[in-house]
Formats: sequence, C-alpha cells, structure tokens
Amino acid sequence: MNRNKDKVVLTIKDDSPFSYLQEDVLVEILIRVPISDWEHISSVRKQWADLFRGEGLWQAALNRAYPLASKTQRWTGPIRQGSSKRRFMALYISKNILGVETDIDEMLGHIYLFLKDQLQLSTTPASGVLHGTMIDQLIVSGKSKEEADELVTKIWLALLDNIEDTKHTFLVLKSIAQEYDGFLPYPYSRPIKVQWKVFEKLFVDFRDLLFDHSEYCDLIGIAKKKKLATNPNFFKKMITFLALFVLSISPSLAQAKDGGHVSLLVSETGLDLAKDFLIHKVISTTLPLQLPEIEKKVKIPLIGKVQMGLTNIKIYAVDVRSSRVETGGDGIVLSISGATADVSMDWSYAYKASFFHIADHGVASVKVKGMDLRTTVSLVGENGSLKIASRHSDCKVKSIGIHINGGASWLYQGVVDAFEKKIISTVEDTVSNKILEKMRSLDAKLQSLPKEGKIDDNVAVNLTFTGSPVLDDSSVEVGINGLFMANGDGGKKVSGSISPFLTPRVKRMVGISIEEEVFNSATLVYFIAKRMHVDIQETKNGSALSTSDWKLILPELYKQYPNVKMMLNMTVTSPPAVNITKNGIDAIIDLEISIDVQNSGAVLSVARISVVLDVGGTAEIAANNLAGSLRLKGFNATMTWSKLGDLQANYIQDVVSTILESLFLPYVNTRLMRGFPLPFTHGFKIKNTEIVYVENGVMVCSDVAFG
Repeated sequence: MNRNKDKVVLTIKDDSPFSYLQEDVLVEILIRVPISDWEHISSVRKQWADLFRGEGLWQAALNRAYPLASKTQRWTGPIRQGSSKRRFMALYISKNILGVETDIDEMLGHIYLFLKDQLQLSTTPASGVLHGTMIDQLIVSGKSKEEADELVTKIWLALLDNIEDTKHTFLVLKSIAQEYDGFLPYPYSRPIKVQWKVFEKLFVDFRDLLFDHSEYCDLIGIAKKKKLATNPNFFKKMITFLALFVLSISPSLAQAKDGGHVSLLVSETGLDLAKDFLIHKVISTTLPLQLPEIEKKVKIPLIGKVQMGLTNIKIYAVDVRSSRVETGGDGIVLSISGATADVSMDWSYAYKASFFHIADHGVASVKVKGMDLRTTVSLVGENGSLKIASRHSDCKVKSIGIHINGGASWLYQGVVDAFEKKIISTVEDTVSNKILEKMRSLDAKLQSLPKEGKIDDNVAVNLTFTGSPVLDDSSVEVGINGLFMANGDGGKKVSGSISPFLTPRVKRMVGISIEEEVFNSATLVYFIAKRMHVDIQETKNGSALSTSDWKLILPELYKQYPNVKMMLNMTVTSPPAVNITKNGIDAIIDLEISIDVQNSGAVLSVARISVVLDVGGTAEIAANNLAGSLRLKGFNATMTWSKLGDLQANYIQDVVSTILESLFLPYVNTRLMRGFPLPFTHGFKIKNTEIVYVENGVMVCSDVAFG
C-alpha cells in the first residue's frame, strides 16, 4: 500500500496474479465487484483505469446487469442513447433513483442524465426549454401529454433531491427561480411541483448563502407572484413554508435592516415628568443619608484645646425648589438649584485640665442652603441593551446654619469655626457619591431589562434596543426591535439605529411609533403557532348550533340533515397581510370554513368554503395595551367541496356573510380587545391618548401619570 498525506490508495505489484489474467477474464471479475467500489478500484492500477474508460467493460456490465438492454432499439428524438457506459448509467438511474420499470426505463435515465448535464454546463440554464425538450422526447416515443408531464416532473424532482449542494447549484436554482414564466405555451411551462421544489431547496438547503437581504426579498416576491397562478393546495404549502423560513431568520433580518420597528420618543414635557419622578425616587430611597463622623481638636480662647466630635450625622429631608433637564451632545443633564436640606447630628466635647476632666454631649441641627446639583449621563446601545457609558455628578453648597441644643455660647462658636467648612464639604462629597451610586444601580437595571416580553406560551415580543438613543434639544428617542417571535427565540445580538419612519414629533409627553412590520410579524408568528383556528359549536347566546337555525339561509343543509347539531371549523390558511396607510389599517385574510354536522353520533363534513376577507382595522387603547377591532369591508367566497349539491352563488354569499358577521369577527375582536402591552415601565399609566395613522405605521401619542 502507498500512503500519502490525504488518503490511502490500494495498489498491486506487477508480479501479482492479476497481472497474468486475460483482459476478458479481468473484466468479468471487475464487473462482479459492487458498483459502489468501481470508482475506487479503477484507481488501483493504470490497466484497470483503461478498462473503465473503454467500451468493453461497460458492454459486459450492461449485458450482465441488464440482459434485456441488447433488445432495446435506438429511438428518435433530441435525446439519444450514447455509449455503453452512458446506457448503463441511464438504466441504473431508472431503477435505483427514479424507481421505474417501464418499456422506456432506459430513455428516462438518459433524460435524467441530459438534464443533469445541462444544469452543470451553465449557471443560467433555460429551464423552460429544457423541460420542453424532455416532454418532446417522450411524446415522440408515444407517450401522451399527461404521461409525459408526469414522468418529466418525476425526473425533475429526483434530480433536485440528488443534486450536489454546491455554489454552482445554488446559482442554477436561483436562476431557475427567477425565470419569467409569463404565458409559456405547452410544453415549456414547468410544473408547479418543480417550482415548489426549487424554492424549497433554496430556502432550506442553501439558506446560508442568502446573505443579501434584498436578494431574499426578491425571491420571496417571486414566490408570491408565482403562487397566484397555482392551485390552492400548493399556495397554502408555499405560504406556510415561506412563513417558517421568515420566522427562522427574523432576528438576522431585523439586524440587516439596521433599525428598530418600534420607537419611543420622550418629549420635553415627558422628560420633565421623568425628571420629577427620578428626583422623587432618589430622595425617597436615599433618605435618611448617613454622613461620615467628624472629629477635631479646637482651640477655645481662655479655655484651651477642646476635643470635639460630630456623630450620627444624617440628612433627613431635602426640598427641591427648582430643577431642569437638558439633552444634547453632552448627554442627559439633570440640574437642581437652590435646594435646601435638613441635617441632624449628635455633638460631644471633652476637655482635660491638670486636675479635672469636663465632657458634655447633645444634639444639633443644620440647615443646608443653596445646594446646587448637576448630574450628567450618556447612554449608548450595546448588544440589545442600554448602557450608561459615562457619568458625572457635582454638588455645591453655598452655606449652612447650625443650631445647637444645649451647651454654652463658646461651644456654638467653636463648632461653627471648626466644622462649618467640613460639614459643607462632607455634604457635597456624600451627595455626589450617592448620586453616582444610584447611577451605577440604574445602569445595572438598564442592562438587566428583559430582551423579550412574553405574550403567552407560544409568542413573545423582541424588546432589544437598536442602536443608541437619539438626543436633541428637547427630546430623547430610543428604538426597539419590537417584532413578534416564537417564545424563547430572543437573546440575539442586535445593532443598528432608529428607522427613518420612527421620528415623530408630538405635543404629548410620549410618542410611540409602531411599524407595519410589527403587525405582520404578529400574524406570522400566530399563524405558525397554529393559533389562527377556531371551532364554533354555540351561538353568541350560548345555545348549540343546529341546522334548524340555517334552514332559511342554507335550506339544502336542513333538508339533508334536519334538526341536528352542527359545527363550524374556521382556519386561516396563510398569514394575514396587514397594510397601514394614513387612512387606517387594512388586512387581507384567507379563511377556510368547514361545515360539519353530527349525524347518528358521527361527525360528518358536508361542505368547505374558501373565503378571502377584506377587513379594516381600528387601533384602540385598553389600559396600557394597544388593542383593536376588525370590521368587514368585503369578501369573496368559493365553495371548494360540498355534499349538498351545486349551491346557488347567493346561498353561498348569505352563508358566509352570516358566519363572518355573527361568529368569526366577534370571536376575533374579543381577543384583539385584550391588546398587547406598550413599552411602558411598571408604575406608569397613560392618559389623553391619541392614535394617528401614517404611511406604514401607527403612532400612539399620550400623556403619562404615576400610579
């Protein structure tokens, strides 16, 4: 054996017994080796490689494996038989890949090889022409159009299942997907199953090569256009598959778009509210604020040196009379001016003379006047969270007033002289450090905010921040991903900035802009979670549905199944498409309605209706949730299957209208009115809300209050 770096290749010495065998004997031995080993043994020695390149070995293999092949007559048409090797490969493919045994099994294998060769020659094959060529070959051989269609479709699907996953294959499939079908005549129009398989390969096997978001969107658009000319079953499969694909890569798409889908803008009045809340929160959670103890030896005239100490120093009250918040290039600046504070403390002194020792203690109060505080923070987005990148706090006190309870006048003057500056500096340093400590705590809370908000067991909302906040002279705006997703799919790193759409200017305290994509992501996720299905067995007043209730609307149903219980099964068959304009919200819903009856204890399906609904939507506020309702604008109904005979069109329209207005829409609106939470911190409630529709989105403008 010869060993190289990459692999081990079996070789045989020239003086081995095989070197003395006649060529025809050697051929008989080689063709009895399993076919899976032929590629390997052809590399053992040059003589054997020559045999596999020649015609004799393949003719012998053909006669042994397919003895009837010698009786096959050559056929006419664009795809010919070729060499013995080609014929052997064709028969092997027909039996082992296509799984057919017909009078033209060899021809089918040659057609498979023809298609494979053509797809390998170019990255932009004319698949319609190739399809027509294969159809022509079968029709020339005596097959009907229907048989030819079925066999060529089988060949396409088998080849797509077995084709290698290479970059070349990806380019070929993308080219086929992008080919314009138009109104191609028979036989050049490709079957819908083949087109579906091409998209399936692209979106599943080659999804990692769809780097470009625009390329992905182009393919999605092509798929949607092609589905309009297809049968309903394929249409549903295609939409479901595309929905699953979109959901699986939605975090990547959100990042590729480089922007959030929800924007929260806090206006000047909103910043004032936030400032007042923050000041109140800091004061209420900080006081009483303990200050360090102070000790000092003080020289008192006529008395001498006295050891004095201030302990248990506490700021127990703060009165803020003036404050403001500024935003801009330096970040967010909170300023407090002219504040006062009340301080309590214990005083003590000790005096030692030669023959005696004097000590005393008591309490004192300090009035801090003219306290100014300036705190600056800068916010940045990092890995989907907000982070305080820098912080600075500075406190200045103009003066203090000290009142000592008890003690002599010399004591008061001694305390003032000794401790006034020290008390001021201690207050300034302690307050500044405490504010910085609060900022560190706020930073930790910001970074620990959940990156997804659970809606229910199946669905959540992506709450990651996109980019850093945008600050101007009077507002702060943050972008949030905001897309709905399957529960537990969060935690992806998100970067970007606020979408150009998300730049509202509002007169209320806050403005929340929600893009159209958020609504469509919600319908997509709920559709994939199979939550868009409802079984109705009762009327609105709680009584069981009965065919007797429908004898005027659908008399044929009552005639065949009089006075029996009935059920309505309603299923949305594709993710509803939401469109938002300045005039409001519109949506298209594909709905399938199945009418079932309970007859002799068994449930029978008696009719199925396909409905396309055109609905209008209205957004509303329920507590801190964005809720809404739907109203029917129009619909188109088609009876797809029925045991009730041929029903008149007006009967179908009346039935569907009754179901939609009386049962389906009330059920949907009950759930929509529960709403979905808006991005507000716990403890706030919104009021004076105004909803504005804009192109591709909804703006919620509102004031905010504590409580």
